[in-house]
Amino acid sequence: MATGSADTGVPVTNSQTVDFKQVAFGIEPVSDTWKVNVYALVPIDDTEYRLNSVYDGGSLDTYGVDVGYSITPEFETSIGYYYQKGDLGAADGSGVQGRIAYNMGNGFSIGTNLSYDDAFDGRVSADILYRFATPESTTAPIKKGLNAPTIKGLSDTVNNRDVRAQDSL
Repeated sequence: MATGSADTGVPVTNSQTVDFKQVAFGIEPVSDTWKVNVYALVPIDDTEYRLNSVYDGGSLDTYGVDVGYSITPEFETSIGYYYQKGDLGAADGSGVQGRIAYNMGNGFSIGTNLSYDDAFDGRVSADILYRFATPESTTAPIKKGLNAPTIKGLSDTVNNRDVRAQDSL
């Protein structure tokens, strides 16, 4: 995390670049229409750093579960609950999150994420994803089964692996 001037109007000096590390655990049972993702993000090494002359920063232990449903093979939704706890105490508590994603084909998909907790309030983000050489981008008919949700679940990257951090005065 590279820190700079504060957006709160508080003048800061001596900004630092810090490195948080974590181990991410997860298990995700998947069917053709449903999936459940249970995960844990556990900080390792140093979990608190001085970010600058005013703020401290700390990584968060986060535990959660997401339940997803494929409305169609192209349109997916999910809703989840998480609990986060940090050594600084400012971000401790529960939160909810949701996602809507649409697979446009030929390796392109778009998605929107919403989350809310007391520490970070409401957040909205969007993503555009392109995967090179995806099965749907080929014309071979035998590749069609590779796009099934169960096969995609085995080949997708791990969800919920970003390091979660907080700052505090």
